[in-house]
Amino acid sequence: MKAVSFRVKLTTAFTDPQLIKGGWKIEEKDKLYTRVKGKFKYSYIIKIFGKIRISEMKGELYTEEELSLHDKPEFNFGDGWSNLWNKSFNPQSVEIITKDNIFDRLIENGWKPAVLGVIENVDEGNNLSYYYPAPEGEGLYKLVDDEPGDALKFIDKLIKMNID
Repeated sequence: MKAVSFRVKLTTAFTDPQLIKGGWKIEEKDKLYTRVKGKFKYSYIIKIFGKIRISEMKGELYTEEELSLHDKPEFNFGDGWSNLWNKSFNPQSVEIITKDNIFDRLIENGWKPAVLGVIENVDEGNNLSYYYPAPEGEGLYKLVDDEPGDALKFIDKLIKMNID
């Protein structure tokens, strides 16, 4: 699947020393870290609510210039995902932003309309939603998996569902 960006939400947050040891660069201590790995740039964002720390990571192709989502180059989501993760863990959710409209293919595969601009697949323990257009803007589409399972097996899950 081609993507322009993806976001992984986590229910916890790594500490500053853990991130630095993992190769992350401090942009804003305890809030924003970045890492360039291969041809990808990842951002790690920490959100603090009292004593609760949650986080999310964003991935996209690395470019020197700041581009809007519409102008960002596409990349193979599987490459960006596997470049980031090399061990098992279960993220809270995964969001993939794409320029490809796969609406018809999803409907053919049994996805059902949920609300205006959203179709879902909630069969067999799945909890996936497809937004057309994405809330991020016209011409972009978003696939959200709120039960992604093991990070190392996530691509296989998408392929089995005819999403590739």
